[in-house]
Amino acid sequence: MVEIKEMPFKDKYEACVAGAKALDYFALPLVKERLGDSKVNELKSIMQKQAKPIPDQASDEEKYELAYGNWMREWQSAYDFVGKELGDNGKEEFVRRAVDYWKKKTASPALYILSFVRAIAPKTAFRMTAKQLAYQWQVFMPFSISEFNDQRMVLTASHCKTLDYEGCEDTCTVACQKLIPLWWKEQFKVRMTPVPAGESCTLTFTPL
Repeated sequence: MVEIKEMPFKDKYEACVAGAKALDYFALPLVKERLGDSKVNELKSIMQKQAKPIPDQASDEEKYELAYGNWMREWQSAYDFVGKELGDNGKEEFVRRAVDYWKKKTASPALYILSFVRAIAPKTAFRMTAKQLAYQWQVFMPFSISEFNDQRMVLTASHCKTLDYEGCEDTCTVACQKLIPLWWKEQFKVRMTPVPAGESCTLTFTPL
């Protein structure tokens, strides 16, 4: 079975902080453009109330857990706010802007090199990409790899961490089932198919 490098809690923590900070670059501008500064301030106030302080003396694991909770609650608050103020069209634009932000944020020379590898050795490119995506997925929840080959990777999580936070159901139904799959399809040319079942979830990755 393939082994994926374990992500340190410090890196998980920083990824969660970056995830929450991303709202400043796509959610707040959306609200400002469509609703004005007063609504931006209103949303900022709501998000700030959701954030719990992270002590400097806390361990990396403790910081990660706190930052993860902040990220989930702030993301859900922003998504709910946009939905309330702008309806379904606003929600769709929220997702689109999030995808575009992360595509720009994670663009790198390595992705261009990978595109050349994909052209001449698609199986090798998929394995390289799948390993990297599995590494990144450690931020979201613990999982095991139940299948990995040139055409398919399957991750199995017995417990989805997002369910630990009340009111964050859309993090699963929107972020994990729509936003992230769309982002990874467009940028990494990988199809991600999540199948939630209660608290557990199976994620299948295949090349496009």
